[in-house]
Amino acid sequence: MRAILLLVLSGLLLACAGDDAVLLGPQEWDGARFVVESRPSPIRRGMTEFIVIATREKSRPGVEFVVSLQAAKGREWRQAIQDGYTGVYRRAVWVEDPLNGRLAVHVKKKDGTETTLYFPFPGAGGTD
Repeated sequence: MRAILLLVLSGLLLACAGDDAVLLGPQEWDGARFVVESRPSPIRRGMTEFIVIATREKSRPGVEFVVSLQAAKGREWRQAIQDGYTGVYRRAVWVEDPLNGRLAVHVKKKDGTETTLYFPFPGAGGTD
């Protein structure tokens, strides 16, 4: 009975998820792979939560990063919150232009090396 209940609940959750989940990337830097998800999905104007997922070889979580997000040039960088030691970083930032914008993800390692990865929004040229 318990197994049937779990199956039904799993099915309901999958049905609510929808097919329009926005995945940005992947991009790679320093042996890590970065993928970004958005909530809501598809991306709309307003506050949007971005979930950055960092993985290393053999699907190990990338946990040694400080990740900051910016959804438009000139806007303030917002540091993402690391979700335990799962390689998941989340933060809500303001999206002004969901059609032509891009998400800038600044990644910094503890040794001081850093980069900025750019994820154009679907249908965007990435120049904002």
